[in-house]
Amino acid sequence: MILSDLSKKADFIAARHRLLQTHWHQYGNTLVQAITLSRPRLHLTVNCDPAQGLSFWLFDHFQIHINPAEAFNSHTLCYRLENRDGSESVSLGDAYLGDDGLLDSAVNIHDRDAVLEHFLLKISPLYDKISRAVEHGEDLPLGSLA
Repeated sequence: MILSDLSKKADFIAARHRLLQTHWHQYGNTLVQAITLSRPRLHLTVNCDPAQGLSFWLFDHFQIHINPAEAFNSHTLCYRLENRDGSESVSLGDAYLGDDGLLDSAVNIHDRDAVLEHFLLKISPLYDKISRAVEHGEDLPLGSLA
């Protein structure tokens, strides 16, 4: 009896874990396709280092990382920005990836345009702050982009 109960629970946990991993990979694929196929120039380059998770270079200087939170079964995706050498990092916010394949309960992870729009809403303050600094000839420390 105990063995069969544990087996059922283990199967349930494994199935949900696989589903969450599948959604995470689908989200990543959709976002990468959306960025690479985007006609407007965003000056984002896909980082091809699998050890980094999902990441993009912004203006070949800043690196935007998106990773699931560390906890097992975490549905939280963490967005963060690092400087070029990786010595500093600031949070850009979080998103929730549901078991239903929706990001923040609204964005279908299969919808390229919606996924791109969600991502751009997360990073649009970066473009605003970088643009102001460039316009005024100011240095731009990473902490000011948080």
